[in-house]
Amino acid sequence: MKIISHRGASGYAPENTISAFELALKMGSKAFEFDVHMTKDKKLVVHHDYDLALTAGNHAKIADLDYAALKKINVGNKFGFPVERVPLLEEVVNLISPKAEWINFELKNDLNVYPGLEEAVISFVRQRPGLSEKALFSSFDYGTLKRLRALDKLIKLGYLGHRLATLLLLPAIVRAKAVGAVNFHISLRIAVALNVSLLRKAGFSVCVYTVNKKTDALRMQKIGVDGIFSNYPDILQK
Repeated sequence: MKIISHRGASGYAPENTISAFELALKMGSKAFEFDVHMTKDKKLVVHHDYDLALTAGNHAKIADLDYAALKKINVGNKFGFPVERVPLLEEVVNLISPKAEWINFELKNDLNVYPGLEEAVISFVRQRPGLSEKALFSSFDYGTLKRLRALDKLIKLGYLGHRLATLLLLPAIVRAKAVGAVNFHISLRIAVALNVSLLRKAGFSVCVYTVNKKTDALRMQKIGVDGIFSNYPDILQK
């Protein structure tokens, strides 16, 4: 079972920052997940939300900022890290890719708020030798998944569903199959043996988010999931 560093070691350092990814590497992480956005001047950056309210107390939207302005905003002030900035995708990948075996690029592009994001991310990955083999592209936005698939028939896609419940799994499987997804990511809330078995039988690798307690991690391991997203890369070492 893969332990996937969720936004880096975000239980110990500000999420999606260089410090969080550096710490995950020090903990031996070889699988990573992070979120990709695009600035006003078309720079690919790593951050979770569309605005900076939760990380910086600033309601400015990434789409409205050039990177020169974005990088001046402090997204630190947590876990003893006083100053951090939103990193470029290039910085994150350059840091983790030498040791990473699996990288989940989650594209944040609801309602196509960043036109061209999918093409830009695919191009970014293609230009780096060996990165395509490690890359999985996922999104909660189904339109984003469809655009990714239209751009490249061979890339690996991961399906995510908003507020997915057990009763909705079968139609979600149909949608995931329609875009050729190979991974299916579900919340811990519905990660029970029956659902995991159903998804595995449908041909998907199953990863579960967000698993931050060792007891839950051990339970996921027991029911046979392929990976867990955790803010604590050392969750099984605690």
